[in-house]
Amino acid sequence: MPSYHDVRLYLGGLWLLIRGDARGLRPFDISDQGILRSFWAIAWCAPALIIGWIFQRMEYLRHFPQREDYSFIFFLKMLVLSAAQWIMPAVTLIALGFILRFMPLVRILIVVRNWFAVPLAYAIYVVLTPVAFLTGRHGATASLAGYGSILLAAAILIVALALAWLILRTVMGGPAMIRVATLGFVVLSEIIVVRELQAIMGVSIT
Repeated sequence: MPSYHDVRLYLGGLWLLIRGDARGLRPFDISDQGILRSFWAIAWCAPALIIGWIFQRMEYLRHFPQREDYSFIFFLKMLVLSAAQWIMPAVTLIALGFILRFMPLVRILIVVRNWFAVPLAYAIYVVLTPVAFLTGRHGATASLAGYGSILLAAAILIVALALAWLILRTVMGGPAMIRVATLGFVVLSEIIVVRELQAIMGVSIT
């Protein structure tokens, strides 16, 4: 498992890539072992994921108080969903690498994406999910707070997409349409898979 020092180097590399500095690629290991090691990023996301799962469980029970399924089963389903969220982008990048002919970049894109997911996980599960739960009440004041949580979600999404775009511009270069397709298909495939799994496992609240 990467140490705290290693993670700081990776996050520093991401910041350089966001700023357009290709030297940000230096900390990342794109060997076979390095790619597998990058999936340890999920361990660094674990505290955020657990917090998010707890609030998602409370939100689920608030919508479906009659359900009697055990919390253990619910958290197991959340684990499956999280695994899909980590695997699907890598699969999509490999497929796009073949189709759009940027296979030499697929390794670094997978590694960079995995470590980019760490700060994103904390923004979503530690900041957004609790706020969305706490503002999901009835009444005029709660409705106003609910709009605030929607704005927060939109802000996180826009910032995440903008930062991902800047990273792709530094790593990939080339035609903008290739980067648009890459970012769009990675995000879209993850959303579709997660929504389908939520429906199949019965944990969707929408």
